[in-house]
Amino acid sequence: MCASDANLRTPPEPGRPGNRPPGEDLDLALGWDRFEKLILAVARGTLGLRGMTFRRYGVQGQAQHGIDLAGRDTDGRWTVIQCKDYHTFTAGHLRAAVETFAAGRRPFGARHLIVATSAQTEATQLADELARLQDAHPDFELDLWGAEQINELLRSLGDVVARFWTRETARTFCTGAPPPGVPVPAPDRQAQAERILVGPLATGDVLPLLREADRRRPAEPEAAARLYGDVATRLSDDGFRGHSVLLRNRQLDALAAAGLRSAAADLAAELAVGALELGDRMTAKGLSSRTAELDGGAHAEVIGAALSYTGDPIARPNELVEALSRATVSYRPRLVLLLAEGVFATDGVAPVELDDLIGSAVAHADADVALRLRLVRAEYDSAERRTLLRSARRHQVPGRAAALISAREARRCALESRAEEAVDAWRDAVHDGIHDGLAEDAADWLYALRAVKVQFGPVTGDIDEEHRLAQAVRTTGTARLIDRARRPAEHARAAILANRPIEAVLAARRWLVDAVVTGSWADEMEALEFLGDVYCDTTELDRAAVCYQRAGRAQKLIALAGRAGDRLLPSGPLGGEPWWVLRARAALAAAQADLIGDAAAAGLLGELTGLVARGQAGEVVESPRSELTVAAEDAACALAHRGTAQQATAVLNLMAGRRRFGDRAHARACVEIAVAHPSLTVPALTRLIELAAGDVQAALKLTVDDRVLGLLPGHPELVTQAMRLADAGLYLSDVLRRELQPDHPAVKADAAAARDRILARQSPEPGHAEIGSRLVTDAYLTGVLGAGDRRSCLDRLLDIAEDTRETAANRQEALVAARNLVAAETPEDRAGVFARARAFVIGERDGSAFDGELTGPAHPLSFLRVEGGTASLRGDGLYLAVGCADTDVERQWVRDRAVELLRSPDPALVHAGAVALSELPAADTHDVDPALLAAHDSPGVREMSAILCVRRPVRYRDTAMALARDPEARVRRTLAEAAARADPVTTGEIMSVLAADVRHSVRAAVPRGHTAADPP
Repeated sequence: MCASDANLRTPPEPGRPGNRPPGEDLDLALGWDRFEKLILAVARGTLGLRGMTFRRYGVQGQAQHGIDLAGRDTDGRWTVIQCKDYHTFTAGHLRAAVETFAAGRRPFGARHLIVATSAQTEATQLADELARLQDAHPDFELDLWGAEQINELLRSLGDVVARFWTRETARTFCTGAPPPGVPVPAPDRQAQAERILVGPLATGDVLPLLREADRRRPAEPEAAARLYGDVATRLSDDGFRGHSVLLRNRQLDALAAAGLRSAAADLAAELAVGALELGDRMTAKGLSSRTAELDGGAHAEVIGAALSYTGDPIARPNELVEALSRATVSYRPRLVLLLAEGVFATDGVAPVELDDLIGSAVAHADADVALRLRLVRAEYDSAERRTLLRSARRHQVPGRAAALISAREARRCALESRAEEAVDAWRDAVHDGIHDGLAEDAADWLYALRAVKVQFGPVTGDIDEEHRLAQAVRTTGTARLIDRARRPAEHARAAILANRPIEAVLAARRWLVDAVVTGSWADEMEALEFLGDVYCDTTELDRAAVCYQRAGRAQKLIALAGRAGDRLLPSGPLGGEPWWVLRARAALAAAQADLIGDAAAAGLLGELTGLVARGQAGEVVESPRSELTVAAEDAACALAHRGTAQQATAVLNLMAGRRRFGDRAHARACVEIAVAHPSLTVPALTRLIELAAGDVQAALKLTVDDRVLGLLPGHPELVTQAMRLADAGLYLSDVLRRELQPDHPAVKADAAAARDRILARQSPEPGHAEIGSRLVTDAYLTGVLGAGDRRSCLDRLLDIAEDTRETAANRQEALVAARNLVAAETPEDRAGVFARARAFVIGERDGSAFDGELTGPAHPLSFLRVEGGTASLRGDGLYLAVGCADTDVERQWVRDRAVELLRSPDPALVHAGAVALSELPAADTHDVDPALLAAHDSPGVREMSAILCVRRPVRYRDTAMALARDPEARVRRTLAEAAARADPVTTGEIMSVLAADVRHSVRAAVPRGHTAADPP
């Protein structure tokens, strides 16, 4: 009803007796409040005006511009109604009501005014005045509902009369209402039990018929076929479809034995189509083969095409479209429906190209098939949509049809972000569905209502109310709109568990079709996500991306983008779709920003900044948490440096004052803009420092990034701002101060404090673990102290690394921290550190406290899932060893150990070996063959190969050219960065290939002036 009006929201008070002799009218003098509710009910039942959009304009005592009620018709036009509970209604009253409306500001742009009064309006003066007023105001339609007109409408609205008067009144007064149906008898539970326990073919009402059919089959096969058919129909109606199919096969045999092969083929084809409708493809396949054996004729092509379409996991409809365009078989409309609904559900767009097939099928289909075909057409034909919706709202179709029409309208409204109208339509569907015995579908629509709350808000404490209602409805256990041999959702999940992906895709598509066709929105989202998962697992990444976008699964899209590598996944425009689809597309754009072409990136950035501006201004319909705006901001930040300086400035302006958890995208954008647009270095890094001052961890970390440290010294005002961070004592700001002003007095104080923290570190207690430390940063800070302090810190760090009571993570950090100090030590001290590092490299020091709980992959059944990485210290020990290897013997030992680690099954150790090799002088890696490293599975090892190739580009030209097309972008990026530092004469060919790379970050690493080579 009308949520915006307390009077209209409450149900009418119980009616008083109002029996009238047949033919007499009801007394409508009910009082203004009940009369207004009566007119609301009449308008809903006869005009199709609906729920949340039908409300009082103003309240009692306010100027209402002549409107008491206002509602939207199925075509979107507004109708307004003035309610006049008068004993006598004159031409003057009518004229005053119309002039008040005409002279007002015409709220809603209404073009239809109804003046409704409880008084009689048969006087000729009123009719004449109505005609004059209509002539005087041709810009809107004018109607007068008097007592006689309202009574005439009420004669077809028995439920309304029963609510406002009594049920007895409705029975005698409502002569225009449809006659009551014959009550459905209660199911015969004894007969049902007998059919189950004895078997449906052995019950007393079936067994004699079967014996008679079997007896007559040899001599009178045609008569036997009729008997088999009668029994099969009875069993199918009672739900015993499997037994019915068994008898249909006997019927086919009998028809063939009678020489009626054509009739048998027709029956087999009809049954095959029925099996396809039920989702029972195996039965349909067997019946199709039977059809071909009996008499292929016109059936073979169309049934074969239908089987190919329903059995194709990629769902290519062309063959079936061509077959149906030529077919003249009786079941053609049912196959057109199968095709049209399948294309609409799986492609997500209205199948306009099938309109000719749909139009011809509607003309020859039964009522149910015709309705569903018209609903498909309504997705792209607004006139058809209005016609169907009007027929449902005015109760001109059976309740089952009305429920389906309302559910489809609700789905359409939800996808168009008209949440209130979607809620109203789904409530209508629930109402009509329960009345018509569709409890399961009604439960699905209740879950759709819950999904609307989740998607559009408000998210309140009663978010699960529809869930509880759905559970209650399902206990009634009644029929469904679409009958299937097996529930597609259960079938799809079982197929996944059985590792049958093709069967899972086919079942999931049926699941999706059923959800879309019935308007079960929550089911539709679940089916899309499931189908996306299956496509992802079967390498159909493009299809998975489309499914995830329709379902709004942004995080799964981001993971899919990582799996796709250099492949740009399909997306769509950032408009014209629901907010969750746009959010998913924005997230995909951010995840694949590096793959978007330069021209396309600038265009997409323009779309994103426009979307962000509208979202921040509250002009976009989205979730209560502004998820679309946030995703668009992140995508705009990811692409900010790819557009013009003006576009980058626009992004900075839009993000000004925006504070969100993490703000990683914002901080990264500041750095990328500063690097890509020198004219914006100052404003971009000023913003980065502002974020860091707000204690944004991502921004604090980026202030000590090499690129930022390279830009800051050229701008004294930025250095001044950065130093304020250090004065505030923020995370890593002491490192920033040492980098920018190493002679500052506070640097020594920071170093002394860091020294004290290292030396005063407490030994671990048994059974107690501390995760994380400042050891690496503190060791870096102590580098400005004297030799004695540095040596004391270095010894303490090595002691921590050798202490097995510490966790592996802390010991690894201690080794990395020691590397920060060892470079400044004397050769004798470095040799001593090298000797201690050897024990770590060869694995003698492995084995730390809590390795089972804090390292390695998380246990899948653990509530606290900790991904702690490797427990080995070999890689970090090698990192320390390579930093203090001075002699040829020591460097050769490091090289040999690094090569050993390349063969490790632990990716972290493989990476450590590759890093160690890259840090050795060229002379010590002269005999390491880059061609062998280039074939390694680890991208880190191939990066090492790229570095070695560039050192000898002539000898390893072919290997370098292969690495320039490596599937991992990081390998190509490393090759470009290494080649940029080498002799351009010897690396020019490599640079030409990399200058044409699909990724912007690889192309950006190539120095200007290199011409891109044609792609291979």
